[in-house]
Amino acid sequence: MSIAAGFALAYLLVAFVVFPSGVIPKDVKVPNVTGLTFDEAVQRLEQAGFKGEKGEQRFNNSAPKMTVLEQSPPPGSREGVGNPVTLVVSGGQRIVSVPSVMGMTKIEAQAVLEKDGFDVGDASEAPSNAPRGSVIATRPAAGAQISVPSTVSLVLSGGAPAIQMPSLVGRDVDGARQTLVQLGVRDVKVVWDPMAIGTRGTVVGQNPVSSATLLPGSSVQLRVAGDGGANP
Repeated sequence: MSIAAGFALAYLLVAFVVFPSGVIPKDVKVPNVTGLTFDEAVQRLEQAGFKGEKGEQRFNNSAPKMTVLEQSPPPGSREGVGNPVTLVVSGGQRIVSVPSVMGMTKIEAQAVLEKDGFDVGDASEAPSNAPRGSVIATRPAAGAQISVPSTVSLVLSGGAPAIQMPSLVGRDVDGARQTLVQLGVRDVKVVWDPMAIGTRGTVVGQNPVSSATLLPGSSVQLRVAGDGGANP
């Protein structure tokens, strides 16, 4: 027996039970089958005289796989007996790796994340030597396996943090320069003072002074004993 013939026979049997007088209505109310499993929904529809058909499958974080999410025609509408009812079912959770967006701008990172199905949460800032405004981290971290849609938050570079100016007086100029470079200070000016009292090449003064706050991009001037000579 073909599937169509089997469905027709099943419908006739249901019709004689539901409508014992033999008068079969031309159209009946479509039952609500959302929230049921696909198999349960098909059975319920057959009992009402309709044919359940599987439609689109959508990822859903809350509905178990193969649960009916939507139906067309909608519940309560009156349709011809034997007409199909299309069922949209859950595909369950979709699990995706959080992509790496390190070094991107906020707009670039947002585009990448949204393309993969993520929502982008509020961005926060943290001190970093990375260019100001660039992404330095995500929460959850890149590579984490999470369901979508889920929210990924961005951590942006707030620029290099302010630092405290060290005391460099009494140190040799090369060592003082190296200390400043390690602290992220790139603009170091050396002024040689042949009249200064001290060993040649020794720092005898500094600007800013010790313990002053150095903001990112600040310059430092070192006054060094001696006339410069081979160490300009």
